[in-house]
Amino acid sequence: MRMFAVALPLLAAVSWAQAPAGQPAAALTMPQTPLLPDHFGEWQASGAGDSSLDIPDDVAKELLQSRSDAKKYTAEGNAATVSAVEFADATGAYSAFTLLRTPEMRPCAGGNSLGVDCAVSAGKLLFWQGDTLVSIAPSGLKAVSASSFNELAGMLPKPTGSKGAHPLLPTRLPQEGLQKETLRYAVGPLTYAADGGQLPPGVIDFSKSPEILTARYNGRGGHGVLTTIFYPTPTIAGDRMRAIEAAAKDGSIPDAREAQVARSGPIVAIASGGFSAREAAKLAGGIKYQADVTWNKPEGYMEQFKVSNAASVMVQIMIFVFVMVGAALVLGLVFGGGRAAFRKARGKPISSIDDMEVISLNLRGKPENGIR
Repeated sequence: MRMFAVALPLLAAVSWAQAPAGQPAAALTMPQTPLLPDHFGEWQASGAGDSSLDIPDDVAKELLQSRSDAKKYTAEGNAATVSAVEFADATGAYSAFTLLRTPEMRPCAGGNSLGVDCAVSAGKLLFWQGDTLVSIAPSGLKAVSASSFNELAGMLPKPTGSKGAHPLLPTRLPQEGLQKETLRYAVGPLTYAADGGQLPPGVIDFSKSPEILTARYNGRGGHGVLTTIFYPTPTIAGDRMRAIEAAAKDGSIPDAREAQVARSGPIVAIASGGFSAREAAKLAGGIKYQADVTWNKPEGYMEQFKVSNAASVMVQIMIFVFVMVGAALVLGLVFGGGRAAFRKARGKPISSIDDMEVISLNLRGKPENGIR
């Protein structure tokens, strides 16, 4: 293998040198690094495995799935099959994670936590890291510790830039009464339908590229579903909010006649189901959007950010001026007052003006012969 690795660049160079005149040389494409390593920690790959990540082809296409891999691993009498699927970005990995997380799976806790988010059941552990979704299915006779796969999580591909950005909506959800295992994140109509979404696709308008998060809540007055939709701009969100309100009133949305709809920036929130009107309004109104200043924001956002930033800079300048003036006064009192006290203690006048002696050379003298 080492001889082949050394010879490969030489063969490419010979092939390029022998290319017929007038024809472009064939480009050399290096093989992509395997998604799953041959070994990590105490685990050693023993062969290919059957993937336990079953994503329908149309959904995989919508989530921008790029490649997948599955291998069998053994370690000191233990065995496990690890399946991995890589997507174009972290949003696709998180959406697939919520789609494949079954109702019996519960969030990992303590030492069993892996990746950004993790869910576990009796015979399966599911987690996502970066732009990759990973499933671990133990098959040995001994118990498998999730912490033994920490090194694997660190060896997965690391997306950069916007591809590695985590979805925004999960960070905006109210936590009281939230059933975390019911979170479902959709990036298109197919994943939304697979997640069991109830809003009509025409009302959501997937042509606007929305991202949708649904979650179930247990409240004092009942339980229901909170749906949050993130649109590219507040203008689109306002238009869709009015369409959703109209659909809820005319019965186009199941169990949504008493639904409460609210908007915060580009996010529309709909609380429906068995909530009381007061509780639904509180839940929908609890979604708050906090904009981050970036260079790729729409032009309409930038003006308010410029005014806010300018005001903040002016306040900081004023604070700096007051601090410097105060420091100058304090230093003047300390050094000037200290010097005066020292002179007073020595029996001298506070001021040193009287101590000054003027030496006169008297060069002019007296005038001679009355001539000046």
